[in-house]
Amino acid sequence: MWRRGERLYALLVFLVVALEALALGGLVWVFSGRLLGVFDYPTARLHLLRALLLTALALVVLGAYVLVYHAYTALKEARDKALYERYLSAFTEALFSGTEPPPPPWPEPALEALLHLREMLKGEMGEKVAQWLRRGRPPWAFRLKSRWASRPVRLEALEALGLARLPETLEAILPYLEHQDPVLRLAAARAAARVAQGEGVLHLGEALLKAGLPKGALLEVLLLLEDRAEPVVALFLEKGGRGEVWAALEAIGRLHLHGLAERVLPFLEAEDPEVQAAALRALARLGYPPLGYEDVVLGLLRREEEFLRVHAARLLPLLPQNLARRALWEALKDPSFYVRRAAAEALASLDLELLRKAGEAHPDPYGRAMAAQVLREVAWNS
Repeated sequence: MWRRGERLYALLVFLVVALEALALGGLVWVFSGRLLGVFDYPTARLHLLRALLLTALALVVLGAYVLVYHAYTALKEARDKALYERYLSAFTEALFSGTEPPPPPWPEPALEALLHLREMLKGEMGEKVAQWLRRGRPPWAFRLKSRWASRPVRLEALEALGLARLPETLEAILPYLEHQDPVLRLAAARAAARVAQGEGVLHLGEALLKAGLPKGALLEVLLLLEDRAEPVVALFLEKGGRGEVWAALEAIGRLHLHGLAERVLPFLEAEDPEVQAAALRALARLGYPPLGYEDVVLGLLRREEEFLRVHAARLLPLLPQNLARRALWEALKDPSFYVRRAAAEALASLDLELLRKAGEAHPDPYGRAMAAQVLREVAWNS
């Protein structure tokens, strides 16, 4: 990834190498001619001195540029830091005293100070900072629309727009969800999730369906939406593929979207085990009983996939109690350590007396040992 000034440095290095290659090629040509008697000694010496002079000049220019670049960078960073601290103090004082901030136009460090405040503050103060950002006319949206902006500049602009959270900038961000660069697509998704409001949330959801992001990135976007995520989650459940559905189910549980709990139930019978596991986790986090799907949950306890049996065991306490007790007692016989652990913990939350009985008289020695272990942990924690 490029920083400012490094493109010129790369160009300078390329020119130095090209000049050295030219000088060496000239020396080879002249010395070969000297060996063959084409050139006399003064001509060969003249070309050698020119090559040495050219090499020395290139090294001096390159060394001087490196020294000047580092000196300039250090001075600029110190200046920007001082400006940032000065404007941050001025904006903070204006924000809490009710006075007007310094008049725009503001330099880049001032805009960074406003972004810092915007990131920290919500509510009325956050909206006041947003109005100041609008007054400052930041260049980030224009940089995104520029055909000549480099990748680092675009990434910085996307990050800044995400921190600014200005809804009107969403239209400048959404086209990047179709960009061929996956890094820019992910950065755009993160920024859009922070920015989108109202109808823009649905526009974001439609764009995400076409973005081709991995399921982990989709889940991150849904979590960034927070209380605005429900329309996008519903859209994913209705029109999304495997990755979108998985992300939506995970978001339902993590964001506690109780209004969509009933729509999770059909995915207990999905063909993809990962989607089934996500549905089990969502219902467990919501505490929503799988009414009408009790046989499906019991069937998942007999699947080959260990992670499915684990999540099914954790969901069993939400079934009718007598059915859950019998199923958890049987789950303590599972050959998997993790399934037995999940069954014992679920039984501890459902019926502590039955767990004690399992620790004393369960027919499976491993299930008995697991029940006793969880029982001791419950006693320690209490």
